[in-house]
Amino acid sequence: MALEDLYLQRPSSTTRVLLDVRDSHGNITEAAEDLIKTVQVQAIIAAPQTLAEANFMARLGNHNRIPILSFSGISPTSEQPYTMPYFVQTAANDLLQTKPIGKGSRISEVVLVPVGATDGHLVKVMDRLKHMETRVFIVHMRSSLAARIFVMANGARMMSKGYAWIATSSFGNEVGSLGSHDINSMEGVVTLRPTFIETDHVKRFFAKFQRKISSYDDHFHNDPSMLLLWAYDAAWAIATAAEKARLSSLASTSGTQHKLPITGGMLLVSVLKTTFDGLAGKFKLNNKGYQQWSMSYDILNVIGKGTRTVGTWTQEHPSLICSKNIIWPGVSTNVPKVSSTKDLRIAVPVNHGFQEFVNVSSNKFTGCCIYLFERVMKELKYEGKYEYVQDNDSEDCNHLVEKVHNKQFDGLVGDITITATRMENVTFTVPFTEIGWTMMVVAKKDSWKSMWIFEKPFTKTLWLASFVLCCFTGFVVWVIEHRINHEFRGTPWEQFGTTFYFIFSTMVFSHKERLQSNMTRMVVIIWVFFMLILTSSYTANLSSMLTVQHLRPTVTDAEELIRCNYPVGYQEGSFVKDSLMDMGFLQPNLRSLSTMEQYNQALSNGSVKAIFDEIPYLKLVQAQFPNKYTMAGPIYKSGGFAFVFQEGSPLGRRVSQTLMKMLESTRNNTAVNFTSTCLENPITSVNKKDSDDSPRLDLSDFSGLILISMTVSGLMLLIHLATFVYKEFPELRAAVPRESGWASLQWVRAFFRHFDSRDPNSHNFRVQQQDGIMMNERERENRVPEGDGDEEAVMATGGGGSTTSGRGNVANSQTRSRRTTRWKSW
Repeated sequence: MALEDLYLQRPSSTTRVLLDVRDSHGNITEAAEDLIKTVQVQAIIAAPQTLAEANFMARLGNHNRIPILSFSGISPTSEQPYTMPYFVQTAANDLLQTKPIGKGSRISEVVLVPVGATDGHLVKVMDRLKHMETRVFIVHMRSSLAARIFVMANGARMMSKGYAWIATSSFGNEVGSLGSHDINSMEGVVTLRPTFIETDHVKRFFAKFQRKISSYDDHFHNDPSMLLLWAYDAAWAIATAAEKARLSSLASTSGTQHKLPITGGMLLVSVLKTTFDGLAGKFKLNNKGYQQWSMSYDILNVIGKGTRTVGTWTQEHPSLICSKNIIWPGVSTNVPKVSSTKDLRIAVPVNHGFQEFVNVSSNKFTGCCIYLFERVMKELKYEGKYEYVQDNDSEDCNHLVEKVHNKQFDGLVGDITITATRMENVTFTVPFTEIGWTMMVVAKKDSWKSMWIFEKPFTKTLWLASFVLCCFTGFVVWVIEHRINHEFRGTPWEQFGTTFYFIFSTMVFSHKERLQSNMTRMVVIIWVFFMLILTSSYTANLSSMLTVQHLRPTVTDAEELIRCNYPVGYQEGSFVKDSLMDMGFLQPNLRSLSTMEQYNQALSNGSVKAIFDEIPYLKLVQAQFPNKYTMAGPIYKSGGFAFVFQEGSPLGRRVSQTLMKMLESTRNNTAVNFTSTCLENPITSVNKKDSDDSPRLDLSDFSGLILISMTVSGLMLLIHLATFVYKEFPELRAAVPRESGWASLQWVRAFFRHFDSRDPNSHNFRVQQQDGIMMNERERENRVPEGDGDEEAVMATGGGGSTTSGRGNVANSQTRSRRTTRWKSW
């Protein structure tokens, strides 16, 4: 019809497109290959119904350099515009339908149905869909297969209240041609159909089309659809492009005797440049070969023996506008919920030994696993109810897993370990505990580590930084004080000892030396404040380390246990027993234990040398009996604890996703740090770190204080040196010959000699000098007068009277000695 109308309008056209029609009989790929091989067509107009067909047609056109004009909404892979340029899509892309259908929702699962699926296969599909948590299904397939799906759903009572079935436009375009039997099975289905503007040209086209169809089959009726308009415009486009390509070929060969044939590349370029007002709207392709439509859709609702329009959606104004209420399956106007409110029966294993994980008392279910499961369900906002059921009939967890597989229970919550055998029949969530199992042995104190524990609170970097800061502060104190303070004077070794004794004594606040300079006092105040914070932090960290003993295992190798035939223990009913026998342990050397008290008793009395179990259990025992046992040896792989659901359960997948989000979230990290958060009793916190894992204080923890202290000390040092050079420069210049240069060795020696000397102008030394003069004057006043008095005394004693004079001299000498001693002491 498109070619008839085109050539009727252009009777003078010299280029005619001849159609060679093939019925694909459901296999469009074979029909396309036949047209290329036998007819050698130069272009193909087709409507691929599946993604595989679209990909094949795109590769076929690219390989043979033949334009493929598709009036189907199915596009090849996203790489097609760059690697498959010969595929031209003249219809709107089906991806546009995700906006009116989805409205912010997400797809939870995709179920693939073969095009040629048998009724038996469809029954299995319906059974799978029926056991899903969701009750909203989107159908995206051929209309013939979709009709069969709806018939099966009606038979499975899934066309009842609470369900929602939404079909894409591939079904909506063909729903008007379905028979009454199919329509009766899909009441309540909602579908989309692209809308078009009913111009006079469009009306004439549909009237003419219906007359032509009726000439073949009087009973056939097809409602006007966008698919027919896209097919019409595709044929019009290829005919127009061929005409332009022929004209371009003639223009390029003018003046020659030969005409260039129209190649596929020439035809493709001409198609991409073709524009016209078509039946479906403005026909204009972008450089990637896609038609840029401004689409709108009618929302159709299947009711009774036909459909009715209940709303519209436009791409320009992407909001769903409903003019009528939608009648959902079951003749209900209530919008179905996305997820079902199915009540769940959750099995809980009997755990006599480790009730911290699962504990059942008076029909009350508590423990870590119960706590975590309820938190996950709260995060999921699960609207249904779930009931815990304690199954006392099952011998072990394997029987409970089998009952979940047989659908006696919807799920299993407890300390259930993931194993390869169990995974064959059920769905496990991601593990929520540490993965692996190892051995636990008696621990003994490690005296070597305890001997050097005093250096553990600080890292080596912090120790070194503190020592450097101490030396620098002492140097600054000496530089400022040694010229004005006699306590910092003496020989070099005496000055060195006094300075560092003063600095180190400030650490315990026992320094007694008096400071004379305000700048020194400022330096020492900051230093003492820094030492106060540092020593307090050191004391606190060391105390926490001393709280936990340093322990080391008595046995470190499982091979030693096997070689010496030592008895070992395992948890009753655990898979660990089989693993131990595979490692080489003999059956008589294996002891079955079930409670923490039995673990403690067996290791304490020596009935077993080691106990092998999963890490969460062993950590629980360590927390219950601190500083008695420790884990040793390699960690053997295992699946960890997880929740169990029926095979293919969407709820299991959603629980896994929620658990993973909680594990990855910093805010909820402690919530899923399973055994440390779930257990309410602090003594049962199984994530206690030993002393080796205690956080050591690093340089970064005190970088601010160190920076302040260094800055203040450095600033005081610079001020002091600048003041010294300014005041003492005349004396330094006088002490050095004028002919010596500024950088000469004499200047350097004079500087350090003068810098090391005492400052006579300091207030301290002036006071000391005045006190010394006054003491000397008092000493002279108290001294016995010389001359006549001395002679008289000697004469009075006569030749043998020298005893009195000797006592007087001794007394004066002792007095001067005591005064000198007091002066030095002062």
